[in-house]
Amino acid sequence: MTSRTTTADEHEGLLDGEERKVKVDLTRDEEHATSYPPGTFRKAIGAMIGLGLAIGLTYAVPAPKPVEAAETAEARESSVAASLAACVTAAAGPEGLGCLHLVRPWTLATDPDTGEFLYVPFWNLIGRELLGMGQKAEVADAEVKEAIAVAREEAEKAEVEEFKEVEVRATPVQEDEKVPPLAPHEDDALPVEVPLERPEALDRFYAALTRTQLGLPGAVTRAMHYGDSAIGNDGITGAIRSKLQARFGDAGHGFHLLGQPNASYRHQGVRFDERSQWQHCFIIFDCKKDGYYGVGGTTFESAGGAEIRLSTAQKGPMGRKVARYEVWYAGMPKGGKLRLKLDDQEPVELETAAEQLEDRWHVIETDDGEHTLSVRAAGGGKVRAYGVAMERTVPGVVYDEMSQIGALTRRLLNFDPEHLQRQIQRRDPDLLVLMFGGNDMNTQGTMEKYKAEYSAVIQLFRKADPQLPCLVMAPLDHGERDGSGKIVTRPIVTKLVQAQREVAETEGCAFFDTYEAMGGSGSMGRWVRSSPALGAGDLSHLTHHGHKVVGAMLYRSLMQGYVDYRKRVAGTPVKALAGAPTGDSRPGEAEAGKDAGH
Repeated sequence: MTSRTTTADEHEGLLDGEERKVKVDLTRDEEHATSYPPGTFRKAIGAMIGLGLAIGLTYAVPAPKPVEAAETAEARESSVAASLAACVTAAAGPEGLGCLHLVRPWTLATDPDTGEFLYVPFWNLIGRELLGMGQKAEVADAEVKEAIAVAREEAEKAEVEEFKEVEVRATPVQEDEKVPPLAPHEDDALPVEVPLERPEALDRFYAALTRTQLGLPGAVTRAMHYGDSAIGNDGITGAIRSKLQARFGDAGHGFHLLGQPNASYRHQGVRFDERSQWQHCFIIFDCKKDGYYGVGGTTFESAGGAEIRLSTAQKGPMGRKVARYEVWYAGMPKGGKLRLKLDDQEPVELETAAEQLEDRWHVIETDDGEHTLSVRAAGGGKVRAYGVAMERTVPGVVYDEMSQIGALTRRLLNFDPEHLQRQIQRRDPDLLVLMFGGNDMNTQGTMEKYKAEYSAVIQLFRKADPQLPCLVMAPLDHGERDGSGKIVTRPIVTKLVQAQREVAETEGCAFFDTYEAMGGSGSMGRWVRSSPALGAGDLSHLTHHGHKVVGAMLYRSLMQGYVDYRKRVAGTPVKALAGAPTGDSRPGEAEAGKDAGH
């Protein structure tokens, strides 16, 4: 390239000056250049040394005492920058240098939950703070730690919990007897992650719990909890059952199917032995056009030989005693025999033949203790049965796990309405809980259609009793991996949660936001990575520990509503409590037989 020479006589616009020469050389190979501007390495090395000294300073200066550093709960939950500012403000002067401990990139202390060394990654200090995400991330981490603490506490309790009897009141309610104030309970001091929405919708349930807690004879509070695989192994429901029974009394295990519709159907607090399998028809397959699936959603059939044995638990705090077995079966044309055998007693044979398909029940009462009941198809034709309810006659809680594993919510509309009405009337629940949505996330359709289906299900189950207290539990968070491999919440989750919230409000049900209780957006990912793991590897289900946590969350929310209810009714007549009269108001066997058919 040529160079240009100018003289003082030539005009350069606004610039006039001495002779200048400019030479540009394009022949140099920059790729292989070995020379750098003077001081390049000195600056880089100096920066590294400075950074090292800054990090070292955070360790060289002792950290102030917690009080002086203002390490309050609020400070721990705030961002790193806010915590640093609060610390410096509290420790003015040279002592404020000790606050540099808050930005140590790692510490020799270990996390009590994971056993790992504590550290503060630099992106937490820079990236998250600049994006305004620091506080949100720390709150999410705190929520997971709280859940882990609950899981460990529940696991420790399970190891030492023992079966407890409740005191049964001997005297009847006096005409002018008033509801006393609720005595303090240790569980009521525990934090509530998410309060129930519209807890007043459960007043009738709380009234039943009040009668139970007062120890009135025959005051049994029953709840029926329907759901998909989220409750399939009796994890969440078992956790709620154990807590309610520990506080209000164990009135029995409740309803159990006559067999296993799938391998995931398992109950806690009961021993189950299917000696010879029954043929079964699960409601989600719409395999019985008559809609007779029994209260548990599965019908079992055998022409002879199929048998199940249900026994009381031998260990643990639940299901150790039973005083009343109730067999749920059907009368039908050309029906065979059903043989029932309690312990070593002589068996009882039931003739199931009838002119038309009808609902039937058979009650076996015995002493309150450990027992085994065998239910066997004894030939003479095909028998059709549904399950067995195991209860006691003492005041307490019965909490039925009615899982419909793999079910879309709308599958419950496969019930014959009149049949389901009789089944629920017989069970006589004080609370209906619905927890569906996991399988609905994979279906097509609008949210308006989904809400209409969910409302139809609630109306179907409340047809026999439109005022039956109901509680809608939102689905668990469901995760998926994005393009970077990060676990994020599936977009459909929040839509289903909102749809269920609106349905609950429309139908007059209470609502529990399970999704927010877990921690909201991205919570399943955090639960999967926790130690112990609370979320399962499929990013849709929970582990044993996770079930305990969600069960405890719902229990605390229910009890918050109960405490408020007891404050409202304190001093009112016991006889004025909402709900059915004290005692077992269900029809006896003779009356049930009379009302059994269409």
